[in-house]
Parts: sequence; structure tokens; C-alpha cells
Amino acid sequence: MKGHVVWGALAVMVILALSATGAQAGGGGSPSTLTSFFVCNAISGNATGPVVDLQSPVFPPNRLNVKIGNATLACAFAQLFQPGTAKEINPVPAGSSFDQLKCYTISVPRQTGGPTNYTTDDALVGADSVKSTSTQYICAPASFGQ
Repeated sequence: MKGHVVWGALAVMVILALSATGAQAGGGGSPSTLTSFFVCNAISGNATGPVVDLQSPVFPPNRLNVKIGNATLACAFAQLFQPGTAKEINPVPAGSSFDQLKCYTISVPRQTGGPTNYTTDDALVGADSVKSTSTQYICAPASFGQ
């Protein structure tokens, strides 16, 4: 179980690194600062993706021939509030510029009902069907230094 948590968090970081690196390497856009929290659910899907080369300015070394496996996390923008209030927590404190993401495990009450099925589409594997089981992470804009 702990291994799934580590691999899930790593998957989020790899996805962000791939999008930022791809944007720098070609005409796919340019990296930007993150300005929102994310909530990530555990998912299961059968689709496997291509083989890619991975470059990350934050998490070296570069990796060649990385095989994209099954989808394990689905993340979406989220707002966070102080408990019991309408006071929203600012994801980017004044004067900050975060272009990485740091994720935290969370404890939530047990869901009622079964898993939710979703259809997805992404730049790595295209269309896919996945099953979402539970919310497991909250991710916040961050910066990493050595």
C-alpha cells in the first residue's frame, strides 16, 4: 500500500515534469507558475502509454525510454477553505512564484456507494476509461531547491 502512495505521488510529479519539459522543448506552450490547489483521486485504468524520454530540471537525472504504465491518479483544480468558514486559503502567498507541485496524503470519511467511472482523454494515451475509487491527495503549488 505504501508503495502505491509513493508511486502515485511520483506519477503526479512526472506528469508535471513532462508537461513543463515538453513545453520547453517544442512549440507546446511555455511553463507557467501554478496558481491553484489540486485534489487527486486514486484511479484504475487499463490503458498503457508510449515510451518517452524524460527530462526534469528539478528531479535529475534525465531518463531515456521510460514506459508509461497504467493511470493511477486523476487530479483536478480545487479550492481549499478554513474549516467551517468561507475563508479561502490562498494557494500562492504574496510574492511567491511556484512552478512545481507538492502533494500530501489526506484522510477523508469513507465514501458511500461504489467507484465512479469516467472517460478521459489526455496527451499521452488518448481516450481511456478509468474507475475512481477515493480522494487520496491534496497538492499545492511549491518550489524545490537544492
